[in-house]
Amino acid sequence: MELSKQSSRKLVIAGVASTVVALGLAAWFTRSPAVEKQVTVQAPPAPPASASSTAQVKKPAPAVVPQRPPEIKDPAPPSEPPAIRTKDQGAAALMALPELQAWSAAIEKNSGGKAHGGLLEYDPAPRKLNGKSYWQFSFVENSADAALRWESFLVSSSDDEILVEDASSDEAISLGRWRREKHPGKRTAIDN
Repeated sequence: MELSKQSSRKLVIAGVASTVVALGLAAWFTRSPAVEKQVTVQAPPAPPASASSTAQVKKPAPAVVPQRPPEIKDPAPPSEPPAIRTKDQGAAALMALPELQAWSAAIEKNSGGKAHGGLLEYDPAPRKLNGKSYWQFSFVENSADAALRWESFLVSSSDDEILVEDASSDEAISLGRWRREKHPGKRTAIDN
């Protein structure tokens, strides 16, 4: 049973490899310029046959050399999507979230103006996730004594995506999921 599975796998792999090679050759032949060109060579008129004429040696016509097809190059590897917003624009988009606006207001109110809500970049190097770069920010309660982290976020540089780092599962989740599962709009203090 094991042997037949291995044989089947080998046959499938060989079939796929043959198909890829055949498609590659077909693509190469369809892109290459025609090598065979029709060349008409006219023979010079034959000299009259006589004993007195000497045989002339003529150089043969130059042969037509087919042109070499252009080199086929591998395509460039896919690059990261271009940045469409700066780090400052990403931070502004994050602070514009209604949850962070509400948290900032609650911090101001609860502390009597002695503490403020704000963002702290916890790692200046962008984090790569699923082929995209994200800036890493934490929303903090900032007072004269300390900056206490409420939540950490990943802000995409290539689109408007904002992810939340879920500390309990150690994964980055979407804003929609964060709102459904964590109910951040109801949060009023660091330990909620």
